[in-house]
Amino acid sequence: MFGKYRILSTLGTGSSSTVYLAEHLKLETYRAIKCIPKDHTLISSPAFRNGCSTEAVLLKALNHPGIPRIYDIEEDESFLYLIEEYISGDSLDIFLSNPEHISQQIIIHFSIQICDILNYLHHISPYPILYQDLKPEHIIVCGNQIKIVDFGIADYFTNAGNQFQLYGTDEFTAPEARNGEPVTPACDIYSLGKIMQYMAGRAQISCCASLFTIIKKASATKSTQRYETAVDLKKALLTLLTEAQPQIPHLINTIGVVGSRAGAGATHISLSLVTTLNSLGISAVYVASNVSNEFSSMQKYHKHLKEHDGIYHCKNLTASPAYGTAVSDPIDNKSIRVIDYGSLTPAQFNALQGPDLLVAVIGGSDWELSETLGFCTRVTSAIPTVYLCNYGNQHAARRLAVFLRKRIFCFPADADTYRVTTEKQRLVISICKQKGGRKSFLALIKENLPPLSP
Repeated sequence: MFGKYRILSTLGTGSSSTVYLAEHLKLETYRAIKCIPKDHTLISSPAFRNGCSTEAVLLKALNHPGIPRIYDIEEDESFLYLIEEYISGDSLDIFLSNPEHISQQIIIHFSIQICDILNYLHHISPYPILYQDLKPEHIIVCGNQIKIVDFGIADYFTNAGNQFQLYGTDEFTAPEARNGEPVTPACDIYSLGKIMQYMAGRAQISCCASLFTIIKKASATKSTQRYETAVDLKKALLTLLTEAQPQIPHLINTIGVVGSRAGAGATHISLSLVTTLNSLGISAVYVASNVSNEFSSMQKYHKHLKEHDGIYHCKNLTASPAYGTAVSDPIDNKSIRVIDYGSLTPAQFNALQGPDLLVAVIGGSDWELSETLGFCTRVTSAIPTVYLCNYGNQHAARRLAVFLRKRIFCFPADADTYRVTTEKQRLVISICKQKGGRKSFLALIKENLPPLSP
């Protein structure tokens, strides 16, 4: 079987299986291969159906973006092999290891996606599927997207209850499952409630009381006191999301970032905007323009950057190279595109069109003042523009504000482009709400941040 693949590494080892990362030799694509030993004690267990694992039986019939696809099932005398889609990303527990990556918006955003996956499973015909093992290790964060992996103890649900009494980790398992009572979709709702509680306990900024009320109901000890369905839980989360942060795609779809000169920091600012927006639960993707060649360097030196469906992910960073017209655009229309133009010649600047908001990164040193002023004269009034002085140079920002008679924002000095801080979050909110002078963007996040400085 392995003649088709080259094994690259071990992704994980469990009590009854081992998962390998492999490359399909002909297709040159990655696959996850789950090897399940044909031990007779396992074959006779409820986790197998007619000599085939329940996981394989379930997955081959599923089609949802939040669930890995199964491409093939093979076997030999000793093992059963599940050839699955390779999911590139960090497990939720690893993602949460840095509290700066988690906010109330992220919790709601992730939880809504899990609701969608559970709703899909719970409405499979003719029999719903119970996942039964929702825990941080089985939730994979791919940028801003959630995937659920490892359906090893998932099973069909009938009117008589779940046929087999299997359940996962005690911390995230419903009391009725632990007590040997019939397992129903309400058990998955409980597990999601405990996952939400787990995330909220690791958030950098305290979550609002309304979210904890939702968590309390989802994880109620008695199943009758929980949300009846995943749809009901999703509705409660959407209501909270609407109250706390109205959606803004109609305000800003594209942010262009251009530097007054090479080395002014356009790429640094672009990446910081993306990671900060994503930390606030607002989907954003860094896009390398045809003019800038910074993305190739980022791919080479950023070893944790992983590609999935044309988008590169690493914690709060999501990025896309400039694929050109020959390749289908992988970015969904709900994400804000942050386009890194680098530095532009006057001709290129004149041809620039498209961004809803332009961030002009300007230099503040004495020797580049003339160059900076010349750059600012090329900025067209047709595109709403924010002027940003980099590297925490507040003195330069104040001086340029006098020369240009415009408000100049000062981006904080930071050694780590990908590190999200409250200061960055406040600044990004303040920048983005400049678009048309509208205040809707501020309403998105204000409940979770300290007041903006005057």
